[in-house]
Amino acid sequence: MCIIAAKPAGVAMPSEETIFQMWSSNRDGAGFMYAKKGKVHIEKGFMHYEDFHDAIEKLSKSNDMTRLPLVMHFRIATHGGVNPANTHPFPITDSVGVLSKLKSSCTLGVAHNGIIDITPRKGISDTMEYIISQLAPLYAGVKDFYHNEHLMRMISNATGSRLAFLTSEGDVYTVGDFIEDKGIMYSNGSYKPFSSRYPSLVSCHWGDFDDYSGLTGPKDYSNWFPLEDSYSDEGVFSQREVAWLDQDFGYITGEEMDPEGMYAVDYLGHVFIYDYYVDCLRYLPGVTAWSCTQKILKSGDLDPSMRMEEMVFFPDVTE
Repeated sequence: MCIIAAKPAGVAMPSEETIFQMWSSNRDGAGFMYAKKGKVHIEKGFMHYEDFHDAIEKLSKSNDMTRLPLVMHFRIATHGGVNPANTHPFPITDSVGVLSKLKSSCTLGVAHNGIIDITPRKGISDTMEYIISQLAPLYAGVKDFYHNEHLMRMISNATGSRLAFLTSEGDVYTVGDFIEDKGIMYSNGSYKPFSSRYPSLVSCHWGDFDDYSGLTGPKDYSNWFPLEDSYSDEGVFSQREVAWLDQDFGYITGEEMDPEGMYAVDYLGHVFIYDYYVDCLRYLPGVTAWSCTQKILKSGDLDPSMRMEEMVFFPDVTE
């Protein structure tokens, strides 16, 4: 799928929770580009969320992030394999070597969401091939092609995709349908957790589906498993990376710890407990996991072997 988040100058950054959700939904590497002092600066190749987060934090220490034009990209691989060089964004160039660099500066950068019907040469992605064979010659001949409605429509027709261009002046131009949310343009809805009004999707008693049609769920609710008091018929389900806590992690505040409970934390420090009723992790609002040295535990603090992607549930959309 991939997702682009294009933030023009004067628009606040998305929340850390939103950034983490984009990563959780698109986990094959990430990168970003920003415009400053007449150049587009690209940093990419982040294969772990901690590294991406730290790079954004470092950038924020020397820049007003609201004023800074910024485009982020989170990748799901289609061609070229999962590796740092194939992550986005890219400069507009016909050099494979420059496209593969993890840090570069240019006058025009691009991020892509979609699959382009093109056969890439060995080892590179469809996006890289399209840049080399199509965008680079176009840019060499028409430096401001992004101002031309007809040329932009041509790119849209040729790719059937969504693209975001960032110029050295800090202007953002998009191709394809984007979702605008609080001034940020997202190339699809994977920046939001999956919301469901149907707890039956994960908690119903399988059987008696004679009257089932579409996603409306069974009409006879008597066969559903009972839900715990903390559940309602609305909530947010989300796939995300968590780290499971072992028996010696420390202690929990905010509720009495269940000695038999299986707990996990995500990179933001959200604490979850495994719930047998719905076979997923349930978020515990107001609960904090601490290490033995009184440090708030997050998944990035724990052994990578303990981290994995799990389905989590946020009751009553409390996230």
